[in-house]
Amino acid sequence: EYNTEESEETDAVMDTENKEVTFLFYRTLWSIQDYFRNPNQISNDTNWKKMEDTVNEICRIFKNYKREGSCQVSNEAYFAKFLTSERLLTLQISDSNFRRHILVQILTLFQYLTAGVKFKPNKLVLSEPRKSWIRDTTSKIYSVLSETPPDGQSFVKHVKCILKYEEKWSKWKNEGCPSLAKLPDKTVGIKQKNLKRNVKVMDLTSEKFDMGNQTLTDLWNICPDNLAACQDSNRKFTPETYKFFEEAIEQLEPDSGVEKEYYLTNETAFMWRSLRLLARQSVPYFQHIQNTKNLTLTDNLQNIITLIGKEYKKENDMEVAS
Repeated sequence: EYNTEESEETDAVMDTENKEVTFLFYRTLWSIQDYFRNPNQISNDTNWKKMEDTVNEICRIFKNYKREGSCQVSNEAYFAKFLTSERLLTLQISDSNFRRHILVQILTLFQYLTAGVKFKPNKLVLSEPRKSWIRDTTSKIYSVLSETPPDGQSFVKHVKCILKYEEKWSKWKNEGCPSLAKLPDKTVGIKQKNLKRNVKVMDLTSEKFDMGNQTLTDLWNICPDNLAACQDSNRKFTPETYKFFEEAIEQLEPDSGVEKEYYLTNETAFMWRSLRLLARQSVPYFQHIQNTKNLTLTDNLQNIITLIGKEYKKENDMEVAS
């Protein structure tokens, strides 16, 4: 059932808020842009009073005219400028981006007024009451920003961080932009020379050697005799010549049915491994390559593989006959 009383209360609140957003506030809101453009004019007492009243009114309206609920902000880039039509003012006050745009500019103006800027006119020196007003108003602005959805608290945190970096940058500019490179500390080198280097001497009489790292220590102490470990038959990874070329020998048989383009001898990696193996175990076969210099390396390798196959078959037949 529709709640008539609650609807009337909501309408009454909206009417009250809309009454505060008058043409006078419209002129007040957009007049603040003149101080953003030229903050040095605030050195005049009259202009300072106008600026103070303008900021107070903006904070009051933004505080009373609260944004309710949550809104989703698109990640897409948007144009930072806003239309200045009076009829859009009520909608703009309800826009989180618009509120943040105005309030962050006020915070930037306050930082310029309070920071020690080198080219700021001497007249723009704030008295203690004015500094106190800026501190109080800054707290109010942060309060309004934290209550502005979405993620008000997070937005305030990022704004404070950015203004802090801006303050450091202004200080660096005021100091004449000194180099940020860190000079080497000469005392460090002197201290290092005086340090005694503690070298851990390996105990050669111990059966187990400490290599300074647990993994290296375990690997080093797998076998007490390193030379015997290197000569172990299990560490011989070189294959037998015939077993390595067995598939290639079958491919080179006339009745194998394998087309030449699919021969193993066409593969660069196989050719390289074959030559490595022949150099280790069958050096005399290289004499065959020298006698057939006009052939390509692939053709020479195929001839050698065919010759290996014939020799193995001949040896096999002789063993069977005996």
